Amino acid sequence: MPPRRPPWLVVLPSRSNAGLILRPSSGGVMRLLFILLFLLPLAGAAAAQPGPAPARQIAETRGDALLAGFTRDKPGLAVLVARGGQVIYERDLGAADLEHAAPVTPATRFHIASVSKQFTAFAILQLAQAGKVDLDADIRRYLPELPDYGERITVSDLVHHTSGLRDQWELEILSGTAIDSAIRHKAILAMAASQKGLNFAPGTDFRYCNTGYSLLAEIVARTSGVSFKQYMREHVFGPLGMNDTLVYDDAADLLPNRAMSYSVGPAGVVRLARLNYSNYGATSVHTTTRDLLKWSRELLHPAVFDPALVRAAEQPGRLRDGRPLNYGFGMAVLPVGGHPALTHSGADAGYRSLIASFPAEDATIVVLSSGAADVGKIGDDLAEAFLGPVPPPATVAADPARIVRLAGYYVNDWTPGFELRPDNGKLYFQLGLLRREVSFLPDGRFYVFSPLGTYRLRPDGTIEEHIALSGLTVLHRPAQRVTPSAAELASLAGAYHSDELDVTYRLAVRGAAVVLSSLRSDPIPFFAADADHFENPQARLTVLRDASGKVTGLTIATGRIKGLVFARTP
Repeated sequence: MPPRRPPWLVVLPSRSNAGLILRPSSGGVMRLLFILLFLLPLAGAAAAQPGPAPARQIAETRGDALLAGFTRDKPGLAVLVARGGQVIYERDLGAADLEHAAPVTPATRFHIASVSKQFTAFAILQLAQAGKVDLDADIRRYLPELPDYGERITVSDLVHHTSGLRDQWELEILSGTAIDSAIRHKAILAMAASQKGLNFAPGTDFRYCNTGYSLLAEIVARTSGVSFKQYMREHVFGPLGMNDTLVYDDAADLLPNRAMSYSVGPAGVVRLARLNYSNYGATSVHTTTRDLLKWSRELLHPAVFDPALVRAAEQPGRLRDGRPLNYGFGMAVLPVGGHPALTHSGADAGYRSLIASFPAEDATIVVLSSGAADVGKIGDDLAEAFLGPVPPPATVAADPARIVRLAGYYVNDWTPGFELRPDNGKLYFQLGLLRREVSFLPDGRFYVFSPLGTYRLRPDGTIEEHIALSGLTVLHRPAQRVTPSAAELASLAGAYHSDELDVTYRLAVRGAAVVLSSLRSDPIPFFAADADHFENPQARLTVLRDASGKVTGLTIATGRIKGLVFARTP
């Protein structure tokens, strides 16, 4: 689930898990980490217990210093660290409701956004074990109203983000739906049913997709015979004693002990960041840090559910050709603070969430925020404080010849292009106003935001990027920027309609920019990129032409959507 953002926003990689674009050195390394986690025995009871008192006091002091800014006049933050099932650090900070000066307490419920997905996926596994759902079945067996794309999408494809379906949030916002308006589950299902195309053939690639998890929730309800909310209460949350956890499926319902959602501006000004979701499956679980610890303990040491079922939930998926993924049933194997963990994060409006379960250390870290805090960084810092620091990979000085070879503009089919720019003996990554120095590794790879996400120059001049969440790669092609003439820009002006979204955009020329606007959307400016492409820092627009060169339409790519057609209208 995305934070509140425009439809063309692509979440950039960072130390934070929020947005779920974390990138490892390679898919093989992450796969090996997974194997080590669950084949290597735990190091014994002594290793599982909290450390000596002085060491723990040092860690607590460091943790408190990290969280010192979360005062009673700020949005809420709740953190919990446990080892061996014992809570060794717990802080409830800030306000759950600033307007009523209500503090965060251990009973405060936070919306956990995409962390909800692992519970939805577990319910699907339960129903598969009960013989009510076939993971390899075409989803149209359970959702016959969906169109036939000519390719079989399986239930497993929905779980592992390999369906090729377009993401619901990008579709909703491109259609003109304001993300802070009332979002209904039925509307999301209708939007999915109106799509005529896919991002890719099912089972051939990975692209994070909230739509798939909304559909999974519907499959749970239809095959179980009860509402999704009731099923989760009776079959997942209830058995674990997660009594403060629920699926919030109606934005009009009262919810006691809820943390309200806030945004914090650059000057520190706090505003409400409204969330009016009545949709679920991909999001909308509300819970506490202590309840999430109960879930994490079950993942680490199954005691309530069938251990085989729990272990199945932790297994990464595969593409149809057998290539392994790093993503399992709503969770992935990724390092947090350098320590391999079963983890997932989430972001909706002002809510941010992170849960990380560490099998080797028998530990859990939970971070929940109602003010858009960087939960990924907080989680990393807490892991370093309480589990021990892990040195980052060594870097090497930039080779001048290598910098020259890499310099240029690169594009792909999913997102806007980026530039690699030499400057004073260093290489910088540039995307819009974002500028970061490139770090080089001894083996020839390099990274921009984190060593979790690496790039490699291929012999053909393309750059291969490894994506942590999937373990797969994206290719960036070298391209040449162009400057269209005034006449060429003018030839693009007109109306463009999408039947799949039932929306018409008008394209107008404003100086060097082309601007898309609709009745219900704010204007979106794009600037010339390579031939017949326009970009802003978050999206890529492609001009479609017939054999004679006449403009027939546009397609847009937003990171989780590509190839969505807007046909030119008279």
